[in-house]
Amino acid sequence: MKKVIKSYVNVIIILGIIGTILGTILTNYERSFIFSYVLGTIGAVLYVISLYYDIINLGLKKRSKKGYYIRYLFSASLFLLVGVLFKEKVLALLGVFLGLINVKIGAYIVGFLIGGENSEKKD
Repeated sequence: MKKVIKSYVNVIIILGIIGTILGTILTNYERSFIFSYVLGTIGAVLYVISLYYDIINLGLKKRSKKGYYIRYLFSASLFLLVGVLFKEKVLALLGVFLGLINVKIGAYIVGFLIGGENSEKKD
């Protein structure tokens, strides 16, 4: 994988570790939140890797939205899974949401660290 994607995945993992520690403290070691947050963070990493491969294959084949639908079906299945598994549904759904939102937060952090101006060559 490219350097940017590797740093993106690393930022998501670091956000996941920080979020797990904060969530553990704030929810008084509630297992449903911790497990669902970790599951959401793993989903975020898989989401970014899937997006990377879709972008790489964009020019090679006919344009398709299959990867887009699979990613969102995967995200919805994570919400459904924790909703069924845990008794504390609100905490579990909140944990998955915050874990998946690491994709968005990670994009801002990686954009800030790597930067648009610094990574582009200007003539």
